[in-house]
Amino acid sequence: MKIGLFSSDPWSRRMNRLKELIEDRGESAIRVIPWKVSREGATDRHRIMLGNNNLSKLDALLVLDLGANDIGAFFNRVGLLSALTEMGVEVINSVASILLMRNKSESMRKLISGGLPVPRTLITESIETAAEFVLENHPCVLKPITGFGGLGVQLISEQFDIENVYDYLKFHSQMFGKGAYILQELIEGPGFDIRAFVLDGEVVATMQRYSDDGFVTNIHSGGRARNNDINVSDLAIAAAKSVSGRIVGVDIIPDNNGELWILEVNATPGWNALQRISDVDIADLIADSLINAEF
Repeated sequence: MKIGLFSSDPWSRRMNRLKELIEDRGESAIRVIPWKVSREGATDRHRIMLGNNNLSKLDALLVLDLGANDIGAFFNRVGLLSALTEMGVEVINSVASILLMRNKSESMRKLISGGLPVPRTLITESIETAAEFVLENHPCVLKPITGFGGLGVQLISEQFDIENVYDYLKFHSQMFGKGAYILQELIEGPGFDIRAFVLDGEVVATMQRYSDDGFVTNIHSGGRARNNDINVSDLAIAAAKSVSGRIVGVDIIPDNNGELWILEVNATPGWNALQRISDVDIADLIADSLINAEF
């Protein structure tokens, strides 16, 4: 079996650990760095090469991160994954699932269609409609329509920002939003959220994420991890199923009454912080899943 590990970071600890575990099991693992891949097409052929490796010969390709902020690189990498899928490579998560979770408005739609609990949310290109939501519902949360790592997630609560809401929204759109706004009611809670790691329809690990300001808890934005004692398995599994993901990070927040709300789903969840507080070897479970799956 030949398994590709797709990451824009050639020094990725996750990629190197998985490569080691897969090869320990007697299988072949290839680091697939997207900016090192070339695609060649003509009337009678379509080849996707990484050095001397023909990537169309892979059995499976695990996408650890898409890693594309520029629109050219983004479309190239989506096209690369789509071409490999067409050639018979099992891409995990699927291209459709990755695109769905990368787009916060679409993933929100699927969660709502699945009858899952989400905060009241407005999605609009209209700055007037967005400003009305802020004035009627502040404090509230402003998010970019696409992104990861907590980048661009803002709490609108300061009186100055509310009084200058149009300028605030224009600035956010220029920096992060790219012409669309996602606004959510603020869930008043105990100062942390919960990340659940779902693998093949099972929650294998969870953690509570917290920060000094109690708002942006994403690990990449300075949040910290601690053990979680709240059962979120049923909700996390349902969320992963709604977006058709095999490997999904589900972010859940409890409110002050103990009710649980889904904030986001992530198609390429990291697990370094989660591993530090987990009793299970997450990479080992993923390696088993890749090798034992029927492609």
